Amino acid sequence: MPGKINSFVSSPRAALDKALTGFLALHPALRWHKDHNVIYRGDKDRQDRVTVLSGGGSGHEPAHAGYVGERMLDAAVCGAVFASPNALQIESGLRLIQSPRGVLIIVKNYTGDKLNFTLAAERFRFASGVPVRIVVVADDVSISRTNSALVGRRGLAGTVLAHKIAGAAAHARLSLDEVADAVEFSLANMATIGVGLDSCSLPGQSHQSRLEPDEIELGIGIHNEPGSKRLKPQPTLEALVGDMLRNILDANDEERGYLKEPPCAADHDIVLLVNNLGGLSMLEMVVITGEVVSQLDTNYRLKPIRLFTGTFLSALNGPGFSITILVLPKNELISPKIIEWLDAPTDALGWTSSISSETWRISPCPSDARSSEPAALEPLEKSYDVPNFACDGVLFTSIVKSIHASLTEAEPEITRMDTIMGDGDCGTTLLDGSNAVVTALDDGRVKVDSISQGMMEVANAISRHMGGTSGALYAVFFTALASAICAEHGRHTMVTATDLAQAAKTALGKLKQVTAAREGDRTMMDALIPFVETLEVAFLDDKAPLEAFGHAVAVANVGCESTSKLKPRFGRSTYVLAEGVNDATQDIPDPGACGVVAIVTGVFEALKVHYSS
Repeated sequence: MPGKINSFVSSPRAALDKALTGFLALHPALRWHKDHNVIYRGDKDRQDRVTVLSGGGSGHEPAHAGYVGERMLDAAVCGAVFASPNALQIESGLRLIQSPRGVLIIVKNYTGDKLNFTLAAERFRFASGVPVRIVVVADDVSISRTNSALVGRRGLAGTVLAHKIAGAAAHARLSLDEVADAVEFSLANMATIGVGLDSCSLPGQSHQSRLEPDEIELGIGIHNEPGSKRLKPQPTLEALVGDMLRNILDANDEERGYLKEPPCAADHDIVLLVNNLGGLSMLEMVVITGEVVSQLDTNYRLKPIRLFTGTFLSALNGPGFSITILVLPKNELISPKIIEWLDAPTDALGWTSSISSETWRISPCPSDARSSEPAALEPLEKSYDVPNFACDGVLFTSIVKSIHASLTEAEPEITRMDTIMGDGDCGTTLLDGSNAVVTALDDGRVKVDSISQGMMEVANAISRHMGGTSGALYAVFFTALASAICAEHGRHTMVTATDLAQAAKTALGKLKQVTAAREGDRTMMDALIPFVETLEVAFLDDKAPLEAFGHAVAVANVGCESTSKLKPRFGRSTYVLAEGVNDATQDIPDPGACGVVAIVTGVFEALKVHYSS
């Protein structure tokens, strides 16, 4: 019997549009760039100060749109549920709030976020000449240094404190480097750990419980991924909070002693944030807060000088909470400034003030602040001067349609596997990209009789509509593939199968420049690398195109299946039971690798029809 759908929202895609409509209704001074889902402020004073941009996947409300406001964020770029926005969205956000003083980007340490925000920053910096700094939030202490060596620590609720500090510091007219350095100082002295009773419920999907009734997960993230360790039986709240505080404050733990300076009352002040991951009652939250404050006093002789409790960065309706501690050395001149910036008034919807010695009132925003985007903002979708190299338009079209059919068939199983191993969006993200390409094809925007121009438009469609890490990686690969096709064509009067194989190898090389993942790391590269390398060798051995492609697809399948026995080293699945036996990966291939197989299988099916006709 199927599980109950515990959500009033039936579609994740519709949810984002309605949520942003709701944010604007609650805060009429905000603006919304609908084409790229950017919520931003239209302040006239931004030319005189640094501006601040952040963002990420939806489902973390009030983050990130809820922190757009005076003395906080200038813009938030909103991706699909639990998926990074793409680089074009982010670049649009940067252009909407650009300032000659510079732009600070705050991004959480997740591969897709870092890749897309970095790519957008580089494009924006090159095109505008505006200085940009990126600060990466990595405050999670649940994963040991050994297990986080390659991917680093995740960004959790400490991100919200970084937003507040950055926004107020920028409002105080500090330089870009001064604002970024202040945030980085805070992050070096900040630590967070989360715990959950169960997984969250994704909009439109029935709830799937992954824990026994007497189990909880310690070290959970914010994307529905399992924790680093399961505790059974469920400990008392007192024991649980004690364990969480030890993970944060134990200076003798070489694997988790991440704080720059372990706090002591004589030398440090502390700021405490107790964050609701979305599914706990207010009663539970104040009980938890009381327990945390009590243990800090009794066991560590620490009393927070500022205390924040509430839903700051959620995981949809995740039944859990996290504890964040910011340690401020009393001998540092910046420490009292950070408190001042945390106290600074803001009209951001998601921010809840702590203890303050000053009562303040926010001035109302201008009634016309919701006007349309500035006329000076030019379209991002510029036409590129791509050479026109002819190809078989019927074959091009059939390949696109065949890939779409293959991904549509594979999506439910890929989604099921990714729900177990990650955040459940891999299959839908791949299908989003495929839908965008097919729509562009049907609308006539893909020039099917030009292999060069057609491939570039495929890459553009993926860039605009496919979020997350996989969207960025596929955008890089297909953009590089289109470019390489043009380069290879210069050697012949027509594009040959060997040219395409060489172009794929070149594109793979470009992809390797933006990701350190290789074969054996349990990612899409376990299928893509052997496919491309086998295809090249097959054509060098003068195999017929259909035979060569079929052999490469078979090798990609083998690479994909091999991931079922591999321990993840990249992506969110890295954190699944990282501190225990990683039995969650047993016999489950990597969803990203399965996506690659579905794509190349779709191409192969189209080629079989073509060569048999």
